[in-house]
Amino acid sequence: MGAVVQPECCECELVVDKPEDVIQSSLARLGCSTLRRVPKMHFPRLLGRDPGEEREGMMGSTVAAPKTKTRYVRCANGHEMRAKLAREMLQMWRCTEDQQCCLCERGLTDHDAYYRCKVCNVDYCLSCSRAQLGLSAAVPRGASGPALRVGPGDILLCGPDKYGIHHVVLVRGQLEAAPECDSVLAVPPGAELLRCETIESTQGSTGSATWWYPTTTIIQRDSHAGTALVVADQPPDSDTVYTFPEPVPCKVLLHPLRPEVLGAELDQDVFEEALEACALRSQEYSWNTAVHAFLAYQRSMHVEEYPTSEERIELLDQIRASWERPPICSAVAIKVWQQYFDSLHSDDPDDAAICILHYMPVWCDATTPSAMVKTLTYHGWSLYESLEA
Repeated sequence: MGAVVQPECCECELVVDKPEDVIQSSLARLGCSTLRRVPKMHFPRLLGRDPGEEREGMMGSTVAAPKTKTRYVRCANGHEMRAKLAREMLQMWRCTEDQQCCLCERGLTDHDAYYRCKVCNVDYCLSCSRAQLGLSAAVPRGASGPALRVGPGDILLCGPDKYGIHHVVLVRGQLEAAPECDSVLAVPPGAELLRCETIESTQGSTGSATWWYPTTTIIQRDSHAGTALVVADQPPDSDTVYTFPEPVPCKVLLHPLRPEVLGAELDQDVFEEALEACALRSQEYSWNTAVHAFLAYQRSMHVEEYPTSEERIELLDQIRASWERPPICSAVAIKVWQQYFDSLHSDDPDDAAICILHYMPVWCDATTPSAMVKTLTYHGWSLYESLEA
């Protein structure tokens, strides 16, 4: 009989179809002495199911979890590593002079994202993590190639600013070339302009009918330098391109609902409907929520805390209530993704809750951008420092 186990000395979850003595032997090789059981539950299909389809198994309503190729970065000892951004505000007091990638020995600054194994106390820069994320090795200087496939549901992380804060922008359209902007914006030799439709909650801009700001974000990609910079945006139904005083570096967080990862694709129609529903009830950006999220750092949901259908349905009610609270920038992506799963499984709230626990297990009113990235990269999302595929 297979088992789902989680070593107490680390955060990696092991799903194994082996006898107990083999499990213990595997844990010993990872340097783990003890483990705790993680409740096993059914896993809903990510694209719904056929009406009347029979489901049977644990708790009386299960379907087999999909075979996944979820991208995780692992240290030399096999532990899953989490992506880290500079935590908001704390870089003003935190020294990182001695922090470096354990593979290439590149120094890591407060502006760099990286993957960290807390158990082994090792860090990998995003360049050295590329191979484990399904990409070629680090892109050499002067090389060029295709851009990452960025589309609805992915997240742009713009910054950080002088306070170490990244601004979260939710992507709602495919990233594509924007050659018509070349005549408007000064593009350095070797660089190209890309664009995608986005939506965000910001202090300075709002939509014509919503507090959230929908726009077309224009990104300058320089494959030779390996950089991606947000340089301008163009609001809907406008012929005006608004340039930024200074280009803003951006990273990208890719969701796992992709054929090459989970064998399933995002239902873009349902996602757009969820986004529109959230935007219509959007509220003004809230500094009070920002302070609350900073103080509540690392408050996330854990699947083992909701072992029964009744507990998960109650959790879903609490999640829906949290959507009514004023947002910060990270709340946009969190609310829309949770609303998406709720809409996708409108006939089965337990399935909706399970999807949220697996792919967006954070609270929209209590999660900073850095906490969101740290949690989501433990749930199949992958972080990239540039747009190079």
